[in-house]
Amino acid sequence: MIVLCKEGDREEMARRFYRLKSLEVIDETYKKKLEEAQNASAAELAKLSQERDQAKEAAEKAAEGLAKQKPGGGSELYQTAMRLFLDGKVDEALEILRDEKLRELSKVAKEKKAEAEKATEEAIQDWLLRAQLLTVKFRFDDAEKAYQGAIETSPDSFLANFAFAHFNQELNRYDRAGRAYARCLELAKVKGTNYDIAVTLNNLAILDANQNRPEAARKGYDEALKLTRELAEKSPETYLPHVADTLNNLAILDADQNRPESARKEYEETLKIYRELAHKNPDTYQPDVADTLNNLGIFDHAQNQPEAARKEYEEALEIVRELARKNPDTYQPRVAMTLTNLGNLDHAQNQPEAARKEYEEALKIVRELARKNPETYLQYVAKILNNLGNLDQAQNRPEAAHKQYEEALKIRRELAQKNPDTYQPDVPDTLNNLAVLDADQNRPEAARKEYEEALEIRRELAQKNPERYLPEVARTLKNLGDLDQDQNRPEAGREGYEQALKIYHELAQKKPDTYQPRAAMTLNNVAILDAAQNRPEASAERV
Repeated sequence: MIVLCKEGDREEMARRFYRLKSLEVIDETYKKKLEEAQNASAAELAKLSQERDQAKEAAEKAAEGLAKQKPGGGSELYQTAMRLFLDGKVDEALEILRDEKLRELSKVAKEKKAEAEKATEEAIQDWLLRAQLLTVKFRFDDAEKAYQGAIETSPDSFLANFAFAHFNQELNRYDRAGRAYARCLELAKVKGTNYDIAVTLNNLAILDANQNRPEAARKGYDEALKLTRELAEKSPETYLPHVADTLNNLAILDADQNRPESARKEYEETLKIYRELAHKNPDTYQPDVADTLNNLGIFDHAQNQPEAARKEYEEALEIVRELARKNPDTYQPRVAMTLTNLGNLDHAQNQPEAARKEYEEALKIVRELARKNPETYLQYVAKILNNLGNLDQAQNRPEAAHKQYEEALKIRRELAQKNPDTYQPDVPDTLNNLAVLDADQNRPEAARKEYEEALEIRRELAQKNPERYLPEVARTLKNLGDLDQDQNRPEAGREGYEQALKIYHELAQKKPDTYQPRAAMTLNNVAILDAAQNRPEASAERV
């Protein structure tokens, strides 16, 4: 296959090409393993689905490494294996790159006096290609051995150590990734290569953010940003994208840490950089402009700045529609995502017809995508159905809402059965929506059953991640309390309210602005209950 593009776009076009070839192999491998696992348990199917997702994440970074290799570069062995890979013959490529053959080449590379550096570099590339091919076949343990082979060939190779660190990061093997990145940082500092120091600090910061260490993450991002800014002063076209990437990561962290002024400043500088880059190289950087606009839209919506959010979403939508006309497989999902975000904004702004139009177009897109690739896109079908259900309920269209929620729930249950860690949290969201609808439609027993199932799931989730799920436990308990109060079950209602109140008080110690109002609202519900039961002293005390 020949890829024609502008010289300056070669690496980006190659990255996209290698990414698509890797994803083809991953999807083929997943389907084959799924067929072989017809009698597998839910846990085994969940593990298989997780492995597929991890392979895809690892393939994204691997494609960048493959794209950096110049045409005709690498050993003869590398070129032969690469041709086989691109022909879809991954097993044959792995046979070419057998462990024993690569170990012999590594030994020869170490023994060579002349051209030793080139021979070592080629041996490392051979090992890394083997590791990447094993990854797309979900053979992660064998891939790890291949990465170790690259490191043994040259323990001081930043490339080999960094590839191994990123591989472990994508598999959520945080301890191994952290140790490997620490080694990369040590190597980069010895050699004085500021770019390598910066990318390592950035990835270590992502690792810290994923493990809920925000201050360590902030320190890493700040150091990486300082270095990439210095590099960009001398070579802006090369390093400005890295400045933007780190700024975007900082903006996400600041938004999560409730530092909106900093987050806005970082998002806006990120957007400015990508606009400048896209002006010179639109094919490469227009997608980044759209993504940043979308992030800013989400941020502005959350900050109650709807007009700014609308402007950002609409510009992002215009860009991704144009990109999707040229490359629908890559950009149609982004069209659907942006339409969904606009629909959420229009719903919140009481523009239901506009919201419906956007949701329905997004739903049409993701249904078509899910028909070809259900494992990836069914989750988005369920999400948009859930949003449409909320819209129908708000517009007093209960039957339509019930239908949307039921289909969303069915999809989410099926996904959660195969991969509970990823999709189980979505199930109680739809159960809660159904329960609210059933309570409004005077179906209290159906509502109770749905609330109780949602509560059971959220309690289990909160045991593993209390910070994320305890607020949802409290909200469900309060909803159950409301239902019990409406059903003249005062003691059950009181119990639900008091459990919710206890959680809100605990949460308010860390985030009073968020949870004190919810505690006050729940206290008010208990006071109303006390007054209804002719307990004026308790009622007055709670108010």
